[in-house]
Amino acid sequence: MTEETQVTMSELLKHPRRVFDRLQHERRLVITQHGRAVGTLQAPDPDETQLDSWADMGEATTDWRERQQGLRDWLRHAPGCTTEAGPDIGSEAVLNDRAETER
Repeated sequence: MTEETQVTMSELLKHPRRVFDRLQHERRLVITQHGRAVGTLQAPDPDETQLDSWADMGEATTDWRERQQGLRDWLRHAPGCTTEAGPDIGSEAVLNDRAETER
């Protein structure tokens, strides 16, 4: 654990504004107590914040989170691509050109 990602519990309790200002720059902070990690703070994902804003303005669907989770679930269980590879046309052309150059 690197020093710049740690915040002590006492600092969080005494100076919460400072800690949350820091969180905006470092995006993730590990909260420690007596040198042990006891929790983490993570800033909101900027893309998700933007999508929430668009949903509030009616420019994105309000169920975007559920739809995104559905897509992730589908991708997790989707079959892989099983098509056979075709000939290496580009590589073949380079090899033929090389053979002609060496003649």
